[in-house]
Amino acid sequence: MRRTFVKICGVRTQADMEALQGLDLDAVGFILVPGRRRTVQADQLKGLLRRLPPGAMAVGVMMNPSRDEVMDWFFRADLDAVQLHGEESPDFCRWIKKTFSVRVIKAFTPDEAAERGAVEAYAPWVDSVLLDSAAGGQKGGTGVRFPWERVIHLREKWNGAGRPVWVAGGLSPENVGELLMRCAPEGVDVSSGVETEGRKDRGKIRSFVERVRIYDRKPVCKAN
Repeated sequence: MRRTFVKICGVRTQADMEALQGLDLDAVGFILVPGRRRTVQADQLKGLLRRLPPGAMAVGVMMNPSRDEVMDWFFRADLDAVQLHGEESPDFCRWIKKTFSVRVIKAFTPDEAAERGAVEAYAPWVDSVLLDSAAGGQKGGTGVRFPWERVIHLREKWNGAGRPVWVAGGLSPENVGELLMRCAPEGVDVSSGVETEGRKDRGKIRSFVERVRIYDRKPVCKAN
């Protein structure tokens, strides 16, 4: 049976962590980018990690960090993965992977993921590719949906190099099933779509996860 990777991102309070308990998710994302609305401060992160659901990965979400900044976060917290949301180079991804022996998730807009040479340059050093939208000059965390028809071609391209493709941007319990049925990405990443008035909503998170798992249980169609 297939299993779609489910990441709940933008978690920043103990109440948010409590909302995740007992749900069949795979990773929790913590925004470590200064100035963002859901940013987690260094003195908060350790306490939040103590409430990490069993079996879930702790993902530090960063944007164009310096090497010193990455090292400081790993000194402060036990992260399982780093998600890079800026213009980080393949060499920077390689440095993180070799230095910290963690999973590296690289976020791209669809245009960036389709650029000539992107697969060859990044695939050796990243574990997963996250397709996300950009809006108003901001990359990631926009809650804006990009054209999903682009997912299938990009998934085939990156899957050819052995890299799974995840999708973020504008996802919710109401539309995640449509995305999965149409495009079959290997993972989904949601933040604002499972919030109410800026706070993580356990009912919405549960509904989101359940709809993903319903899709996972459907028969996989195979070509003759």
